[in-house]
Amino acid sequence: MSPSLGSALSGRDNALGAVRLVLAAAVILGHSWSLGGYEDSRLQQVADVAVSGFFALSGYLIAGSRVRTDLITYASRRARRILPGFWVALLVVALVFAPLGGLVTGRGWEPGDSLDYVLGNGLLVMTEHSIGATLAGAPSPGQWNGSLWTLMYELGAYLLCGALLGIPWVRRHLLATSAVLALGIPALAWTLGDLPGSLTMLESALRLFGFFAAGMLAYALRDRLRPSTPAALAATALVLGLAVAGPSALHLLGTLPLTYLLLHVGATWQTTLGSGADHSYGLYVYGWPVQQLLALLGVGALLPVWGFAAVSVALTLPLAAVSWRLAERPALRAGRAAPVTLLPTREMTVRPATSLDPHHSLGSIR
Repeated sequence: MSPSLGSALSGRDNALGAVRLVLAAAVILGHSWSLGGYEDSRLQQVADVAVSGFFALSGYLIAGSRVRTDLITYASRRARRILPGFWVALLVVALVFAPLGGLVTGRGWEPGDSLDYVLGNGLLVMTEHSIGATLAGAPSPGQWNGSLWTLMYELGAYLLCGALLGIPWVRRHLLATSAVLALGIPALAWTLGDLPGSLTMLESALRLFGFFAAGMLAYALRDRLRPSTPAALAATALVLGLAVAGPSALHLLGTLPLTYLLLHVGATWQTTLGSGADHSYGLYVYGWPVQQLLALLGVGALLPVWGFAAVSVALTLPLAAVSWRLAERPALRAGRAAPVTLLPTREMTVRPATSLDPHHSLGSIR
């Protein structure tokens, strides 16, 4: 009998890092049509699927992290994972990309506009999207980094998970609780449908939290689920079919199959990609501004969309590596000596912290 998903994913030789890299690259691919100025394609939805996948993986990883640590340590780790890299990304866009954009467009750059951008977005809520006229003439001139909007929801999911798993009854009944959330949140989102005005934030939260809850459910079932190629193929077919049917279908019925598929790949893919360092977060947060700058330079007019996406990934990877080495990893190491408290429950077999402890997971979508 093959090992359980929990056992296969508990060591340092799992491929979850590689899966996250692929998801981040898929986000860049999905954004290529609009940012590069190409005609719309249904393949653009790959970005939505990839972001949903990030939340599913986060639900699995973050539930495990919360079970193994006290609330203060957990909150510190989560904040150190998201915020330093996010703040540096804001500064890089404001002080590097925007001036270059102003130079390329000939519209100039005002430091005050960059200051407004950094201060207006510093709390993760993206309220300032453009920086002066530095994107004038781009196919999508509205925002310098349209990927960052998901990080607010990622942190929100972390906080809710941390609070929820601090309740003893929930810890003892994690399977039942996560099952209710994983089934109930997508159903509620589908029932509410498209919401107007500021309520679109609730709509987005429910959509993303549904995948996060599916990841939590997979964690609760990790010792009962097993990698299965036929099951993974069925999940792949179901996810593809739902994606073709439309976002509403994917968000309602795709949470569980997508979660299983990604965890199966993470447990069975034999690769060293992404094992030494986690560049997925940097690839996610820098992909959009790199593509905006390429679009301003006219690269979209010179290459087909797949070439534009490939160049975008290739140019973003070095930025992701620098972000990991100079911002993300130092922030994580700053709290490495924090104490760990093991809090077992009836339904969960608690393991020591491993590479699954998402010091280096995205969140996020991402």
